[in-house]
Amino acid sequence: MKICAILCAAGKGTRFGGDTPKQFLFLKGKMIIEYSLEMFEKSRFIDGVVLLVPQGFEDIARSLKEKYSKVVYWDYGGKERADTVKKGLEILKNKCDIVAIHDAARPFITLQLIEKLVKEVEVHFAVAPGILAKDTVKFVVGGHIQKTLPRSNICLIQTPQVFKFDLIYKGYEMFKNELFTDDLQYVELMGIKPKIIENSSVNFKITTKEDLLIAEAIVEKGYW
Repeated sequence: MKICAILCAAGKGTRFGGDTPKQFLFLKGKMIIEYSLEMFEKSRFIDGVVLLVPQGFEDIARSLKEKYSKVVYWDYGGKERADTVKKGLEILKNKCDIVAIHDAARPFITLQLIEKLVKEVEVHFAVAPGILAKDTVKFVVGGHIQKTLPRSNICLIQTPQVFKFDLIYKGYEMFKNELFTDDLQYVELMGIKPKIIENSSVNFKITTKEDLLIAEAIVEKGYW
């Protein structure tokens, strides 16, 4: 059984700002993207990685491919995240049985998390890490609360999201005109109920400059 990862690093990071996409910024001596690459490199459950980057960053892609032996292929991503994932799936078609799809701006994955997800996907076909909501959750429209949602049923979803390859590929084919915000939605519409593995909030996505400060503190204090 072959297991591959798609590392989505094609975002421009418009909310973060600056000329360099956040995944290529340095976090205590190495690029943010490298934290994920190192985990995939070390994991005995990952056989290969497809790296997808923005136009104009081919030099970084080439250097990462040279540095990390499991990066078997790199290419440019698409305009939207869904386009990027679809390109990665096409690259891996007929090459793997299980695929892990991960956002490069989410640096703090662990070997233990990868192992849990891969083992669960054998039974549940689609799995992802998530954290249960701690705060009260309100449904808001136009700045006004419409209703309060039961937080015991609210889960904030993370990556990597892991799938049987044929399943997620079929989902992207069936709903190819959709631009969903995460990959689970492509299989949910097929009637699949993905399994959620409760995880640490440390596995957050760096979106703003404030997030980068938090990430720096996590590395400095050794919380990860």
